[in-house]
Amino acid sequence: HGLRIDRDQNVWAVDDAGHQIFKFTRDGKLLQTWGVKGVSGSDAKTFNRPTDIAFDAQGNAYISDGYGGTRVVKLDKAGNYVTAWGTPGDGPGQFRVPHSIGVDSRNRVFVGDRENNRIQIFDRDGRFLEEWRQFGRPSGIAITKDDTIYVADSESRDGRTNLGVG
Repeated sequence: HGLRIDRDQNVWAVDDAGHQIFKFTRDGKLLQTWGVKGVSGSDAKTFNRPTDIAFDAQGNAYISDGYGGTRVVKLDKAGNYVTAWGTPGDGPGQFRVPHSIGVDSRNRVFVGDRENNRIQIFDRDGRFLEEWRQFGRPSGIAITKDDTIYVADSESRDGRTNLGVG
């Protein structure tokens, strides 16, 4: 469901149907696997249909565990579980399909909360900072090195392509 390249040029693939995340070298050698194939869950070892992954400046990974889950999972650079945050709902820190995720140069974590029509912004420990509500359904987030933020909106409220740039 998602594909990203980290700062070390490793390729990360997100398999929502299989409840797994895979880390590969650029030439395709499998380095690590997270999650249990075919087993959904919401603990330190399982995912429930993850959707996307992003990385902070220290190499920590943030996974939007979104189609079945309602949380963000943080792994350290070595791939060890650190923490998770989020519950079902529409309040701060709650999600209805956390579909996309990105991290800016200040290590703020941007989560495309698709079914709540917003992006929620957290610090890297999961503390809620703010939300942006100008979207129909934020389905993808890309953040450039200069912190230009691109948001793919699959259902813009005004019928036009809605590009959020912050």
